Amino acid sequence: MNRLGYLAASIVAALSATGFAQTTTTLSLQVSGATHSTVIHVPAGIDKPPVVFFIHGATGSGSGFANDTKGNTTADREKFIAVYPSADSKGGSGTWADMQGTTNFPFFFAILDTLDARYKIDRNRIYMTGFSQGGFISYAAACFYSDKFAAVAPVSGHSGTSCSIKRPVPVFSTFGSAEGAASFKPDLDTWLKLDKCPTTATTIKPYPASSANSKAVRETFAPCDQNTTVILDTIIGEGHQWPAASSLNQSDEVWAFFKQYSLGGTAFAHPQRVAQSREPFTVSYAAGIVSVGGVGGNSRVQVTDTKGKLVATPVLTQNQFSFKNKPSGVYLVKARGSAGLFVSKFIVP
Repeated sequence: MNRLGYLAASIVAALSATGFAQTTTTLSLQVSGATHSTVIHVPAGIDKPPVVFFIHGATGSGSGFANDTKGNTTADREKFIAVYPSADSKGGSGTWADMQGTTNFPFFFAILDTLDARYKIDRNRIYMTGFSQGGFISYAAACFYSDKFAAVAPVSGHSGTSCSIKRPVPVFSTFGSAEGAASFKPDLDTWLKLDKCPTTATTIKPYPASSANSKAVRETFAPCDQNTTVILDTIIGEGHQWPAASSLNQSDEVWAFFKQYSLGGTAFAHPQRVAQSREPFTVSYAAGIVSVGGVGGNSRVQVTDTKGKLVATPVLTQNQFSFKNKPSGVYLVKARGSAGLFVSKFIVP
C-alpha cells in the first residue's frame, strides 16, 4: 500500500466537484491506520500552483489556524494553495504527538498527492510555516525533507540538531522578544552552519525601515550556500504567539520570502546560468550603494528582480552604482566579462 493509504470516497467527490473556482474544503484522509483532517483553501484562477502548509500549535486546529494567520487572503492574491492540517487524535486535543520527527509527514505527503491529482501542483514550490509545535515541525521539514520543501518559516519553534540536509534550505525564523532571545540562538546557529551562511547579519530596526511604528527587527544572513538566505525576525514585546503586535502581516512576509525559492539546481525560483570567472564575481549592497567585483570598473550591468523584470541598467563608476529608494527585496545583477555572463544577487532590506 502506498503512503496515501485509503482515501475516503468523499474526498475524491469533493475535489471533483470544486473545479478551479475559489473554494475552502475540509478533507479527511486515512493514513497509516489513523484518520487525519485538513482544511484546503484553493484560490480561483490557479495554474500549476505552489502549496504552503500552515501548521498550528498545541491545542489548535487547522480551521483555527486559518483564522489566526489570515493566510487565505494572501493565497487568493498570490495564487498558492493554502493547507491547514490538524493534529490527529493520538496527540490529544489539537496536540502534535511528534514535533521533531517524521511521523506526521506521510499525512502531509498524502495531502500533496491528493492536491497534485486534482490541481497539478508545482512540486518544486512546496513550503511550510507553523507556530510553536508547528514551528518545530517546519524545522523538521527542512531537516529531513530538504528535497521536498523549497523553504520553511518557523515561528516560535525550535530546530533539531541532527539534520542531514540534501540541499541548503532557506529559513525565515520569527519569535517574540518576551520569549527570550537566548533560547533561539542555538537554532539560528544550526542553520547558519547547515546553509554555510556568513555569521554577521544585515540588521534593520525597525523592519521595514519605512514603518517607524513597526516592532519587528530583521537580521538577514546572506548569501548562504547556493544563494539561500537565513532570516531571523524578532518582534519586540511579543510573547509566544503568531506575530500580531508589529505592523507586519506575517502571512504576507512569509510568502514574500517563500516565493524567491524553488527546488532544482539553484535555490532561486528563476535559476540563471552563471559563467565561471577568473576573478570572483561579487555583489554587495550597503546604504543604497551596490558594489560589484570581478568585471571592468566602467562596465554596464543589468539589475532585475527575481521574476526577470528589468529594474535598472547602470554603468559602474569605480565598480559601484547607486540603488537608492528601491523597494525591499532580492535583486539580480547581470554583467558580462571576458569569461562570459555573470549573475549574482543582493538584498535590499
